[in-house]
Amino acid sequence: MKKSLSLFALLGVLTCLAVLGAALLSGMARAPAPPAVRVSIEQIKDADIRVTYVLRRAQRELIFRSVSGGYRERRWALDDPAFKLVRGEREDRILRKDGARFNTVSLTAKPDLIRLPKEYQPVAAYGAGGALVYTGHFWPVTPNGARANATFSLTPAGGGYAAAFGARAPALIDWRSPEAHPAFVYLGPLAPVTTDYVMALVDPAAPDWVVEEFHSVTAKAFDYFAEAFGAGPQTKPNLFLTAPLGRDQGRLSYSGDALPRQFQITLEGAAWREPSAKALDIFRQSTIHEAFHLWQAAKARPGNEETAAWIHEGGADAVAAEAMAALGFWDAAAFAAFHERAREECAAGIEDGPLASAHLRGDFRALYGCGVVVAEAVARADGTTSSAFWRDFLAAAAERDGYSAAFFYDFVAERTGDRTFARAVRRFVETPFADPHREIERLHAAAGAPLAPANRR
Repeated sequence: MKKSLSLFALLGVLTCLAVLGAALLSGMARAPAPPAVRVSIEQIKDADIRVTYVLRRAQRELIFRSVSGGYRERRWALDDPAFKLVRGEREDRILRKDGARFNTVSLTAKPDLIRLPKEYQPVAAYGAGGALVYTGHFWPVTPNGARANATFSLTPAGGGYAAAFGARAPALIDWRSPEAHPAFVYLGPLAPVTTDYVMALVDPAAPDWVVEEFHSVTAKAFDYFAEAFGAGPQTKPNLFLTAPLGRDQGRLSYSGDALPRQFQITLEGAAWREPSAKALDIFRQSTIHEAFHLWQAAKARPGNEETAAWIHEGGADAVAAEAMAALGFWDAAAFAAFHERAREECAAGIEDGPLASAHLRGDFRALYGCGVVVAEAVARADGTTSSAFWRDFLAAAAERDGYSAAFFYDFVAERTGDRTFARAVRRFVETPFADPHREIERLHAAAGAPLAPANRR
């Protein structure tokens, strides 16, 4: 009897130890691994920053995904002459000139003097004494191209704050984005303004009418998207709105970038100082476009950062156009004119090569114009709207690890029940054409809804 009890007691102890071990292992699995690299970004003055990398294990090089226009080569200065920056076609590298391993390296980074086309600005002046940093261009990658396990410490100049998502503090130390994704971080004196829809950091130089219009448009657009697509971001997105207007009276430039739960708007040109019909139209359409990117990112993201941009950019333009009409900003004629302009931009953008390689050629408007052409054709083939297509496309992509061009074609075939049409879409994307206007007509004919004669050339 005593022997039997001892055996049961022993089994009980072993069971407890097993449960405890499993619990400890489970907790260890949930805890983030120690960072392979710590990135420290310190605002020196305005948008000049000092960046320091500290590696957990000594390495022979730091690798970064390339930035268009050779930004790092032009605007980064390594503090130690023993190091060098080597620019490549797809990657930039920092290494010691003698080839030795190293644990730490530091540099000074300045904002670019030009706006990089179709790139997030690495660091940009943001109002008086402020800087907006995009962490992605300061984030090293592994030899296979994946982003390294990294934390960021971001420190503003004296008296300022670091702000991102819901956080605002004198500094963000060993910080990771809650989206596990590159993010915008503001460094400077501004305090965020929280509304029912966003947490906004607004440049005081932005004209009052722009700020009022922003709050009005986002409220209407967010309500529209919430009804059309269901709940979007679970927490309030960040907006960063800056307005280095300058003195050029004829300039009316709107630049926007969207990230998960964040988007930024840069307005340039003195023509923004007073409201006009053109300024209102550009601001409303572009802001709704950027807002829809929040819904895209909240539901499903591209499977990788090289997924064809024509899918989400063209989709955002097409859905934004429908929202402009639904919210009463456009009448039927304005909506039709938008699609006609998209076809013309598309035709011009693929004269020198197919849509599939437009980004590499720098034909960025083709990504939008041809993306709209494809979105319009798919909606016609489906007998529905771009908004309805994207609602179901995002729901299907959410069940996967994101979407790709191949998944897009498969979903079009399944959605429309027409694999011949899906092949026509793929052909339109991947084939160089001698007569782009004719091919746009052929695509819409394949959708079963040819373009009206007035739109033909």
